[in-house]
Amino acid sequence: MKKISCYLILLLVSTACTSNPSNISMNVTSWEMIEPNVLNKKIQQAYKAKLDWASKPELYVFNIFDISDLKKMSYEYDTDNIENPKNITITVIRDGFLDDSVRGDIQHLKLHKDNKGIWEILTIKKAIRCWRSEKTMYSSEVCP
Repeated sequence: MKKISCYLILLLVSTACTSNPSNISMNVTSWEMIEPNVLNKKIQQAYKAKLDWASKPELYVFNIFDISDLKKMSYEYDTDNIENPKNITITVIRDGFLDDSVRGDIQHLKLHKDNKGIWEILTIKKAIRCWRSEKTMYSSEVCP
């Protein structure tokens, strides 16, 4: 278990330094709104199973997203309060999908902690990047 924790921390630090998500999110022309129920159910199941990551939203990227078979992944984590956050925004950028049309995506999640200390995803918006695009643009449009 210690090896896994050390690996996750190393991966967290290395992926957070690969690029600046804020700059990329400025190249989003349109967003698709995603229903957060499936991910919230996964988080609730983790709380019930008393999994450590459920109470640590900074680890959600590694537990609720598929990060296998990617060339690059980075994310930005923003909170309203470092010591006792109630609201968190996470922006995840994945690149290098094994897909002939979709190259990657960007997802923007807003989370809130309730009075019981349980995190819930309030909104998710997503945009994709196509392989056949000359510019680094993300949108909700279908790739050619």
